[in-house]
Amino acid sequence: MDPARTLVAVFDSARAGFFEYKQPHGKLVRVLAEVSSGLHHDRRAIESDKPGRGFSSAGGTHHSYESEHDPRKLEKHDFVRALARAIDAALDAHQFASLVIVAPARSVGEFRSVASDKVKKTVWREVEKDFAHLTDPELERHLVPILQAPAS
Repeated sequence: MDPARTLVAVFDSARAGFFEYKQPHGKLVRVLAEVSSGLHHDRRAIESDKPGRGFSSAGGTHHSYESEHDPRKLEKHDFVRALARAIDAALDAHQFASLVIVAPARSVGEFRSVASDKVKKTVWREVEKDFAHLTDPELERHLVPILQAPAS
């Protein structure tokens, strides 16, 4: 990819797609096959059946322990962190000069918290929309007008 090009990362907590934005033509060209986090698996595959049990010496009551961390939230966080690292590696390889992030607001915030400073400096636009489920033609139809409009 030419270093003058714009990389568009479209993701949510479960999948991501990477595109090149051809500004003069208003086109999005997929540069990498869709990446999935694996969050489509059954929740029971990553959690135990029941929380652990405890016994209180005062009063003889039993209670359950709740996990401090939700395994699905951790998996989502790890996926966004992996995306940030992949984008960082692409920047180090001079594969793009500017970056567009397209994700739901929560995922954009998560990305900001884990992205390196050098990646943050390349961000041209952030689009807080859940477009990761769209087909390539639908994405182009919805996203290109947003990218062609003046930044607000």
